[in-house]
Amino acid sequence: MYYEVYIDLFFAENFMMDSLLLLFAARISKRQVKKKRIFLGAAAGSLLTCLVIALPIPSAALKMILFHGFVNVFMLKAGLGVNWGRDLVYAWILLYVSGFLLGGAMMVFRPYIQSLSLFFLLAVGSYYLLLKVWELITAFSRQKGFQCTVLVSCKGRTLKLQALIDSGNSLRDAQSGKPVHIVGRQAIRGLWKDEPVTGLRYVSYHSVGRENGIMPLLELDRMKILRRRGNETETITIDRPLVAVCEEEKVTEQYDIILNLDI
Repeated sequence: MYYEVYIDLFFAENFMMDSLLLLFAARISKRQVKKKRIFLGAAAGSLLTCLVIALPIPSAALKMILFHGFVNVFMLKAGLGVNWGRDLVYAWILLYVSGFLLGGAMMVFRPYIQSLSLFFLLAVGSYYLLLKVWELITAFSRQKGFQCTVLVSCKGRTLKLQALIDSGNSLRDAQSGKPVHIVGRQAIRGLWKDEPVTGLRYVSYHSVGRENGIMPLLELDRMKILRRRGNETETITIDRPLVAVCEEEKVTEQYDIILNLDI
């Protein structure tokens, strides 16, 4: 059985889908990547896919390895700058999960789409629909996150704060690699009072509506996390924790600090 493939249309469709998949994967994983790099990575992935299709490779198994191994790994490295190891495996899985979700959203209407322009419109619409669904899921999961009490100490002072261990907080200090927690200005004023802040650094972050934000980064003396487990209280002590100070007085209406899940 033979199929006639128009390589220009095939490239255009793959470029569109690869771009949306990389954008979606970057948003979910909170990777700060320029859109120009994502589009270049998608173009490279689409070009390699066309080459694999065009080359006379007799083995179907080898083509599968090239498609799902070499091409997608190269696209992730080029488009998202993913490091080798666990990050690459996570990004590879996330790419296929994104493809499954995006393909499912498009499957309902694809039989009724006859032109390429409508196909592109459907793909972009499905992408933004998935983003909204993901934002709702993330917001719901944060409300159901691990709630606990935290004692933070600095400058000889100790404050008791209400905290949320949030899977959405994956901030890390670029210099030390230590996890970074997010705290409101009100708590910092209670610890520092009127004393000057020295050795101030900043940490960059990405959130919905802001792609390149920065927050002041401070080091506390100690943090004790108190979490109820049945009738007992579990205590986790962290020396020299790093906290990023957000613009608000409190991180949310209910919580003074959002803890990094990596603790």
